[in-house]
Amino acid sequence: MDQAGRRSVPPLGRRAYMSAPKKAAVASVSAPNKGEAPGARVALALPYLDRLTRDSLLSEYGRSVRTMMVRKNKDVVIGGNHYDCVYLNHDGWLARYKILHNGSRQIMDFILPGQVFGLQACLFRRALYSVVTITETSLSTIPFDMVDNVFERNLVLAKALFWSSAYEAAILGEHLIDAARRSAYERVSHLLLELFVRLNRAHLTNEMTFSIPLTQELIADALGLTTVHVNRTLRALREDKFIAMDGRSVTILDFEALSLLSDFENSYLGEAARTLQDAARLTELDGLSRRGKTAP
Repeated sequence: MDQAGRRSVPPLGRRAYMSAPKKAAVASVSAPNKGEAPGARVALALPYLDRLTRDSLLSEYGRSVRTMMVRKNKDVVIGGNHYDCVYLNHDGWLARYKILHNGSRQIMDFILPGQVFGLQACLFRRALYSVVTITETSLSTIPFDMVDNVFERNLVLAKALFWSSAYEAAILGEHLIDAARRSAYERVSHLLLELFVRLNRAHLTNEMTFSIPLTQELIADALGLTTVHVNRTLRALREDKFIAMDGRSVTILDFEALSLLSDFENSYLGEAARTLQDAARLTELDGLSRRGKTAP
């Protein structure tokens, strides 16, 4: 990679970027018990959404919600089709993408465990984008008519879904800045930091190390780069001692310096997360009050 793509790192005191997240242990996954709600067996990237879905949707419409395993590299949503259900991702990785008329692919976002997707494929006559599994994935399908009247039936859940949409919009906004203004070096750095923070919130990291099932082709299609450019940029990041890589495992060696270099400021991930956590707490309190119990 040429030197023009790199930026010198300013002194850490000049700008108020947040420091590295606290260390988190790798989430342990055990076999689900019979009757256990789907998704309860793994720490999720948006656990508050899954919890609300379990408590508010499955308890009320349990028989209407189906859970299925989907093999890797399988389209779940196909652009141009109409769908009558939304999906809850329990434990896999997926990519939201669009194929252009010349055959090139643009990945808009990676869907991590705990996220709900497919809403726009129900709202619009035809899905604007496709969604493909990157890994084998466990999904629950939620009939759209259950979501369609959620504002009348469950305001807390409606708030969670609303903020989930805001969360996705914030991520897409940063990806737009990637494509328009950031260099290749900054784009790759920013993506790695974003994925790390999202996984860290789910306790799916081991200190500063995390695993991503992404090929260089997937990263290239997400960032508007060539695979050769991605390869060179990853090598440059390793040579500059910002990251270390071992197969699919990535370790962030200097979170603050890499954040400064790529203009990464993760409040766009944290604000929506805190709002959703508040919504989950309201659901718990509401359930306790209905049963005549007090909050712990």
